[in-house]
Amino acid sequence: MLPKILVRILTLLCAWFLLVSPSTYAVHAQSQPSDSATLTGTIIDTLTLRAVQGAIARLIDNGIEQQRLTTDSTGRYSFNSPSDGVFTVQIEVEGYNSAADQNVRAVVGKVTVTDFALAPISSSFEEITVTSTAIGTDPFAAVTATRISREDIRTAPGTGGDIFRGLDSLPGVISTGEFSNFTVRGRGPRDNLILIDGIPFDKVVHFDQTLGEDEDIGGGGRFSIFAPNIIGGASFEPGGWSAAYSGRNGSLLQLDIAEGNPITPTVSARLDLAGGELTYDGPSYFADNTSILLSARYFDFGNVFKLIGQDDLGDPEIGDIIFKSVTNLSGDHTVELLAIYSPEDFVRDIENVLKSPDLEDSDLLRSEQESLLVGGTWTWLGGQTGQLTNAVFLRDSGKTNSQGETFPDLARPEPTAQTIPIREDVLTIQENEQELGWRSDFSIETGMGLLSMGVRLSRIKLDFDTRLSGDFNVYVYDQNDFRPDPSQKFVVLTPVRFNSAYSTSETRYATYLDHAFTFGNVTLRPGIRFDRDGFSNQSVWSPRLSTTWQAMPKTKFSATAGVYFQQPRFLDLASDSANSKLKSERTDQVSLGLEHFIRTAGRFSAEVYYQALKDLVVLGDATSGLANNDGNGHATGIDISLERRMIGKWSALMTYSYSRSRRNDNDGTLAYNADFNRPHSFTFGSAWEPNDRWSVAAKWKYASGRPTDTFIINENVFNDPNFVRFSKELTANNINRLPDYHSLNIRIDYRRRVGNVSLVTFLDIINAYGRNNVSSLEWDERRGMNVIGDFGVFPQIGLKLEF
Repeated sequence: MLPKILVRILTLLCAWFLLVSPSTYAVHAQSQPSDSATLTGTIIDTLTLRAVQGAIARLIDNGIEQQRLTTDSTGRYSFNSPSDGVFTVQIEVEGYNSAADQNVRAVVGKVTVTDFALAPISSSFEEITVTSTAIGTDPFAAVTATRISREDIRTAPGTGGDIFRGLDSLPGVISTGEFSNFTVRGRGPRDNLILIDGIPFDKVVHFDQTLGEDEDIGGGGRFSIFAPNIIGGASFEPGGWSAAYSGRNGSLLQLDIAEGNPITPTVSARLDLAGGELTYDGPSYFADNTSILLSARYFDFGNVFKLIGQDDLGDPEIGDIIFKSVTNLSGDHTVELLAIYSPEDFVRDIENVLKSPDLEDSDLLRSEQESLLVGGTWTWLGGQTGQLTNAVFLRDSGKTNSQGETFPDLARPEPTAQTIPIREDVLTIQENEQELGWRSDFSIETGMGLLSMGVRLSRIKLDFDTRLSGDFNVYVYDQNDFRPDPSQKFVVLTPVRFNSAYSTSETRYATYLDHAFTFGNVTLRPGIRFDRDGFSNQSVWSPRLSTTWQAMPKTKFSATAGVYFQQPRFLDLASDSANSKLKSERTDQVSLGLEHFIRTAGRFSAEVYYQALKDLVVLGDATSGLANNDGNGHATGIDISLERRMIGKWSALMTYSYSRSRRNDNDGTLAYNADFNRPHSFTFGSAWEPNDRWSVAAKWKYASGRPTDTFIINENVFNDPNFVRFSKELTANNINRLPDYHSLNIRIDYRRRVGNVSLVTFLDIINAYGRNNVSSLEWDERRGMNVIGDFGVFPQIGLKLEF
């Protein structure tokens, strides 16, 4: 119970800091403008990160230019507005692509900071393409690479501010809203490489189930660890990323924790039926040139489930504390500190079983996890174009999952908590991970382009234990799973075959080098990466190549090719001693893309891709934890996007993706559809902002149903009229499909200022017309039927006060 106690104490401490300490900076606040809003920022070169002098900055309101200025040698701009409002800030300078942010919110008495990074363009073009450019964008990436702003994340319909649900609007990406996860081009959620401020961290969701699901949700929990508005921006690439990144092959998602406002402090609080959160965003006041962001939240959803009549779900509790500070030591040196602590606790006991409709879900579940990430990053701008970044981090995670079973049918006619037979903690899995890492990156302009290189070093300690307290009957099994008697129509997990322990420490290291050569309108970036994995004793080389061709001022082509390796999951390594030498999965991928800008607001993009999959990890017999690298497969498809940015009070988006992803385990069975392959998906969304207070957005999504297995039902497998059980025998993998998915999400935002307090409220409706979308099936062995979860209309109401 320590996590809950600790979170509550820290939340109280944060509350004291947020609500009492403002008196300590009141004297500072007196120097801030109180009768106007200030919009300011810095313009830098995206390659060298140096200030861009002489850039023209425009402040635009509803398509009409209000103010204009030219940046000085520091690259800074600053506008004042006499009233609140949402403006467009547009930046132009000769020799660079222009940049624009259409969602810059001005608040009287507050300084809003919006920085821009401009990418150089070929001097052969007199016309400049208008693009939305932000710091963190790779200028040499494929056309499907996307930068998502803080405001886009916060206001995306159907997300509640959750970044992982918010990616659903991108082509090739599917997030159904039921879980905080996303799949890309037929790959699963656990195939996505996620970095937090440049540091790899995969513990980004709460209740990522290891137990209790007949069909694994594949790496997505119910809630993100990030409170709304904590992510300052995100860079997403569905494929073709540079040699600087490796470890997962599905996609690359780089999340930037928002930096505290260096000038104006803001305190915000949100309270609802499950709990609350507090956030401070502003100067530190205890160190010069230092800004901080501090967020703390605690939620107990058990009371909410009782209120809405879903007591059978259990009692989940979560807490999240996120701290980030940014210190500018000088013009050339910056230090960032990051800390994330995310405990969780989940209990589903006999009382919850009794609340289950028809007692269909009889599992007992208990899960506890504590995740910690602490890191420090030092960035040095050396010489005219050099940049050196060093980051050290500690990642620590401890997780315990246990599953038990109950037998309510043996306590008929009126089962109670006292009369139902119970087996608690039949299966227990403990996962303890600790990683100490160092990452270093250096880049410099050579005259022919940008040279980048870096090293990665980490020491990882694992302590995993899988333990059965006794024999455990499983009623969903593959027809080829081991059974002592082939006529037995269920499988039995036994401690002798199933139990495993895995405790070891190993070192992983890597180095990479790439160079972007520019020849007129063409940029060619070859790269190479070397990875050494101490767990598998494997060394691999990964060549990469990307090219972009600016064919016309508003038209660009891109092409990528490369080899990518994905390291096996720690849980797979630990499941059996023979798995310790599992190799990394290999993906050889190529892509070809087109991007075209339509006037000043429109953008069209399309990309075709092919991936050859080799050495895929194949999980063996269900009665043991054995796995091998015998699998292979392929994925091919096209992603198309047409969008209109927010100009003239409205925006729109339309995407279509076709994907075909197949796998072969090479075990004598047939090839099959990948678990998350949905051949067709279509998205249409639009947003309308009639004035500075109101905004309305909607998104409709369609996707083909997920693949599912064919099966036969075996009745009364024990041949005992007093203990009737049905089993589900899987006969072919992913031959059928679940029903197609479609959903309408609607979001309404309202903001009003009263004195020094801003009232921010929203209504976010997921699945507005109540479509019962089926993402997985759970087997009820007592009735011999699949149970389909009812994920109906799910409204979220938020109220936040900003001081």
